[in-house]
Amino acid sequence: MLTEINPVVLPALRIAATFFLVVNVNRGVYIFRNRHRFFDQDPTISEDIAPVRKLRVEVVLIPWSTLTLVVLILLIYLWMQ
Repeated sequence: MLTEINPVVLPALRIAATFFLVVNVNRGVYIFRNRHRFFDQDPTISEDIAPVRKLRVEVVLIPWSTLTLVVLILLIYLWMQ
């Protein structure tokens, strides 16, 4: 389906993909800068052990990195056309 993109809409697709990539990277920077607030030990939870905290990081990191990679590959593909 991507092989038959109308050349007239390529600039709009490039701008949109770049915008989404910038927004997604900014979200990642925000999460990284506030990682202690999101992923450190919570004193209100009695069984907040290290493996649980590691899983919380993975639950956020895996979808974020996958989404970033997909948008980056799409953006590279759009700029190569």
